[in-house]
Amino acid sequence: MLNKTVLMAGTIMMSVAVTAPAYADGQTNPDQTGTMATDDAMKSDAKKMGNKAAEKYDEAKEYTYEQKNEFLAWVEKKSDQLGEKYDEMSAQVNEDSEDAVDELSNAWDGASENLSEAFEDAQDASADTWENVKASTLEAINNAEKALSDDHATE
Repeated sequence: MLNKTVLMAGTIMMSVAVTAPAYADGQTNPDQTGTMATDDAMKSDAKKMGNKAAEKYDEAKEYTYEQKNEFLAWVEKKSDQLGEKYDEMSAQVNEDSEDAVDELSNAWDGASENLSEAFEDAQDASADTWENVKASTLEAINNAEKALSDDHATE
């Protein structure tokens, strides 16, 4: 089971990895010297990062039972990244309101628990149950991502 310490450690590492490229490729003009990239550049970067994540997700669907350990490593890494995103978002919504913190926390707690259970099931999967367990695990990751989506956090 992925415990909160593992998720928190993953969250910290992911925060650094996610934050650094957020303003990458931003073009500046003389009026923008010393400022952050434009909103359009940030949206473009976010879209590129989202496309890479979608490619990795599609690749994960192709893992065979013989690649179970690689799949489990991918799930653990993804879980760590989501934990980091939760910590980052929690800090951001903490400035907004206590209700927003509670809403995010409740959404994440349920999604995180489901992801941990799916991870355990994937560890115990046999060749006969592999495809169903893998699909359930990917669905749990998707649900955890939705729980941390910006749309959800701002509802």
